[in-house]
Amino acid sequence: MLLDEECKGCLYNSQLKKVERQNGADGMFEQFKNGVKLLCAAPPEHYCAPLLMRDIDRLHRKIYGCGIDYSNEKRLFNGKLLAMEEQLFSAVCAADDPLREAVKFAMAANYIDFARLPDLDEGAVDTVVKAAERANPDEQTLCLLKSKLKTAKSLCVLHDNCGEIVLDKILIRVILRLYPQISVCSVVRGSDIINDVTRADAEFINLSEFSRVIDNGTDVPGTYLKQINRDTARLLSESDIIISKGLGNLETLYGEGYSAFYMFTCKCEHISQRFNAELMSAQLIYEEGNL
Repeated sequence: MLLDEECKGCLYNSQLKKVERQNGADGMFEQFKNGVKLLCAAPPEHYCAPLLMRDIDRLHRKIYGCGIDYSNEKRLFNGKLLAMEEQLFSAVCAADDPLREAVKFAMAANYIDFARLPDLDEGAVDTVVKAAERANPDEQTLCLLKSKLKTAKSLCVLHDNCGEIVLDKILIRVILRLYPQISVCSVVRGSDIINDVTRADAEFINLSEFSRVIDNGTDVPGTYLKQINRDTARLLSESDIIISKGLGNLETLYGEGYSAFYMFTCKCEHISQRFNAELMSAQLIYEEGNL
């Protein structure tokens, strides 16, 4: 998906707020601010939001000697959701339709996104739980997912944000419980970028107990096909089912020819218009590919 004007303003404001809060408004911050302004003013025509975010983080590394630090946010949300995992998993499994319930949580969990919502605090966990209770996944798409899971042997899950990954793990656990013939592989980012998940986050929540974990080899907060490693490209081509989490993966993978189920929270006006969805609603959509 091509970069929207809304994305430029959102990333500019969220990352400047984060960096000023973290490092103070000194000379380096002014240099960073001016650099971000230039990046947002004239991005290449083919750019999408995840590529602009990658460039903003690389600029921060150049000026400050490190990427924009979201380690505290990651510890907070991974820890909070991990502490709730068994309670939530039990509640999901006790539902009349455990897969539907797990999908609701996986959709709603994409609310935890510091690129678009920079002022999130631990209260966002309650927001996610309440949003999951209200979520209403498209029944036709959910039925299609169930149908494909019945015969699938392999599932690729493209993860997105910290905290959210714990709810993804619950979805994976439910899928394995209902469809034990499936082998699951999880894809995380190749290096730290905003609050997106890496191998370290997957290890922290013990994801490998239920899914093989690989990284995509890039610092783009998405699944940018021109730069992902061979293992990820092979996985996308060979998996029976792809579940793509969050907006970063949606913005880099949607329309690229892969059949995939997308689960996300509609946090942007242009995404809301694109999919005719209410702003801040949790969404489950399917795109039939041609590859």
